[in-house]
Amino acid sequence: MLFQKERTGAVTPAPSNTKHKDSTPVVSPIVAQLGGQSSRTDYQSITTPAPIHQNPHHKIVLSGVDTLTITAGGICSPSKLIQNQYEIWNEYQQSYEHNEDYSTVEIGNEWWELYPYSARHYKYQLRNDEIGFIQIWNPEKWSSGVAGKQQIRITFYSKWLHRVSKNNLVNEVNKIISHLVDNINTISIQISRLDLHTDITNGSSFLTQEQVDNTISKSKVRQNYYEDTELKLTEQEEELINTPLINNKGVVKLPKSLLDKLLKNYEEQNLHGPTTTIRKRELETCYFGKKTSSLWGKFYNKSVEVKNKNDNDTPLLWLDNGYNGKDIVVRIEFSMRRDFLKEIDNGLYVDFHNAVSNFDKIWDYLTNKWLRMVEFVSKNNTQKSKITSFWECVINAFNVPLCGVIRKKNYNAKINQLWLQGIGCIKQMISIGMNDNEDTGFMNSVNQAVNQVLLSSYHSNEYFERRKHLGIA
Repeated sequence: MLFQKERTGAVTPAPSNTKHKDSTPVVSPIVAQLGGQSSRTDYQSITTPAPIHQNPHHKIVLSGVDTLTITAGGICSPSKLIQNQYEIWNEYQQSYEHNEDYSTVEIGNEWWELYPYSARHYKYQLRNDEIGFIQIWNPEKWSSGVAGKQQIRITFYSKWLHRVSKNNLVNEVNKIISHLVDNINTISIQISRLDLHTDITNGSSFLTQEQVDNTISKSKVRQNYYEDTELKLTEQEEELINTPLINNKGVVKLPKSLLDKLLKNYEEQNLHGPTTTIRKRELETCYFGKKTSSLWGKFYNKSVEVKNKNDNDTPLLWLDNGYNGKDIVVRIEFSMRRDFLKEIDNGLYVDFHNAVSNFDKIWDYLTNKWLRMVEFVSKNNTQKSKITSFWECVINAFNVPLCGVIRKKNYNAKINQLWLQGIGCIKQMISIGMNDNEDTGFMNSVNQAVNQVLLSSYHSNEYFERRKHLGIA
């Protein structure tokens, strides 16, 4: 079983009759205490999953936004916060010395690290590991960014996006931007990058090579994403192809309009199977298109990734949506950039508010027009190729209400990891420092010294400063 029913993410101590080299617990006291508490109150559901007819081996256990980068700006001025602070920030950037800790800035109720260097037009860069990365236009040249409407640029991390419901996403983004501009109502918020995903259970295994080979995509294409790509010829054009005109030199002549149609059909031809596959012993990841493209997709084994990255938040969301804790979970993900969004529905979804309201329409195009998994690829008429039961679940991902919000961040896995690392270093130090095998005096003196240092750090506000840099103060 990949995930046990105990949902705090803590590692519980071994039974008392288990033999160890020493009697030291293998888990931090804090985590051990948390391990006995129910985490249900920490992870609240926002909706009740609606039943959907699907294959027993395929179940939608999560869907949402995985990466979001936006730009905001227009006819506005920097906020009072920036106007009051930018001279101090300038001085900090000029006086910063290598290897110093970054300065921290409070925006709203959150603490951000201020980088000591600029990036092109963006004078200031701030990072909060729990939220994202902010870039701010030079206040002294603020008016030069009005035309591009991009005085603010923010990349939100997936960990933050997964803690915000779709219904509340716009409000939370506006709240952050309102601390950076003088009037949130006068600016335009546009998407630079948007990643949508869904997680589907697939029984005891990942997708097979045959399944991923039976995919039909338009991943070669960059233009004309959304319009009908079916090649339609008039009777006269069909006649010209069958009996083409020949000039007096014996060269075939075709009208430009017909050549354009044939060229378009070539450029928008379907691609069968993935562009790239990654495997170790078994298939793990499949890419459709290139990462440098304005639209690309991938399938990968999310169960393996959460285990390798020690991610205990995502499995909790799966469990809230009926995950049985055993099946392999496949993630289907699409990454879109602004130039792609400009091509569909007359660029309606470049606007952040419109995009959030129409995730289902964007997803419908991605899974019905741009990429489909079929039972058998019919090369004569790919549009009539029957989709698989797995892909039916994928198509419905944004039409099914799901529990998709972690209300309180769970750090238990990270605490466990740091505890094991820290206690291991102290044990190593004691082993080296002992005069002999029975030198308990040195061990006791180390314990006292550790207690004194930890207590002193609290009184000197060191923990608070560390929490500021972590973005959780």
